[in-house]
This record gives sequence, C-alpha cells and structure tokens, in this order.
Amino acid sequence: MIYLHETHDVIGGKMEDFSESMRTQWRPMIEKDGLARVLWFFKLATGTNVSYQAISITAVRDWQSWGTMVERMVADPNWRAWNRDVCQYRRDVEAKLLLPNPRSPLQEVDFTSVEAPTDDDLPSVYLHDTGWPYPGLMDEYIEALHTVLEPQMEAVKPYVITAAAGWRTCPGTGRFHEAILLSKIHNFELFSFIITFGEPPPQPGEWMVEGLKYRDKWESKLLRTDSWSPMK
Repeated sequence: MIYLHETHDVIGGKMEDFSESMRTQWRPMIEKDGLARVLWFFKLATGTNVSYQAISITAVRDWQSWGTMVERMVADPNWRAWNRDVCQYRRDVEAKLLLPNPRSPLQEVDFTSVEAPTDDDLPSVYLHDTGWPYPGLMDEYIEALHTVLEPQMEAVKPYVITAAAGWRTCPGTGRFHEAILLSKIHNFELFSFIITFGEPPPQPGEWMVEGLKYRDKWESKLLRTDSWSPMK
C-alpha cells in the first residue's frame, strides 16, 4: 500500500470553501471504484506555522491503482473541471507518495473500516514531524524513530502523545532523505507544557540526544482534523 500526501496552499479567506470542495467533489473522485481511501484531512492549527494550509493523506491500494488514478486525473472531464475550478480556493498543491516504515503502526488500511465521522465529532490534534536525516543515514533514522522515540512517547501514562504512522518518501517523488512521523496528541493540556516551557534538559539515551546522531533538522506542525476527516 502507498500513501498520497498533499500539502495545500489555500487562498486567504477561502479555507472553508476549499474544505467543502475537497469533501464534496475531490473525495468522491479519488475514492472512485475503491482504488483509494481518504484517511485524514487536516487544517494547520492557527498560529503554529504558515497561514492557510491544509494537508490530506490518502491510502492507495497499489501502484496499478495509482496509475489508473493518474490517467483519470489527466483525462477525465470531471477531474479536469475540478482542477480548474479549485484554483479559486487554492494557490498550489505539493504532493508526494509515501511508503510506510517497516515498524510503522499503520501498514495496510482496511478501507471498509474507515467510516465517515458523525457531525458532532470533536477534532483531534496531531503532531506532523518531517525530518531530513544526514545523507546515508535514512534507514538508521527511520529505525530510531520507531525503536527510540516511539517507546519513549508511549512510556508516559496516561498517554500524552502516541505515534499513528511513519512514512518515507517514495524514490523519485520527492526528497530522498525525508521521513514523516504523524503522532496523535491525547492530552493537549500536558503537551502544551512543552510549548510553554520547552523540553527538560535531555539525558543520554533520550530522543533529543539520540536523534542528533541521525539528523539535526526537522519541521513540526500542529494539525487538527477537519469535521469531515474520516479518521480522527
């Protein structure tokens, strides 16, 4: 299974219109014939990064399914019309294909288990980390994410934050030395202490020390699920 990750640069003041277009027009087309399933549709939490940005993550069955979808995106009149009309809400989109890390909690997706949320579902908040390991240390970095960082997050009880999925960029579809870790925040009140006061001084063996063996540059975004996001 592969995953389509799209970062949408939305025109100021048009986020709600864009979200509705994604829900009512884009989603039925991309999920046609069961070739793919939208998992998350996020909006960037206000005040935490660049303005007016959304992220969608879609599971695709296999490469053959992706090829069929690309053909439709180029030739199908409905896709062509949407690609034209969405420009009234969106400036640009950056897409990349992702492969799940060997130890990622999310490997395959049972499409039938991804249900539409109810209207009263509360949003969830996620931490979206993109890391750029040193050249040649991609595999070691990915292994450390799931053998060092993930257990340390899950050792805190009750849970404050847990890993939901880990991916690397497919060769030929983006930066080679790039990995993404998506983590769900279960207790934002406790998580906010890190934002307010910073990390405590790291100790040997902890991720903030161990991670520097593999990379010293990463980007973190706080995302909240939109009301229609299938997964919360």
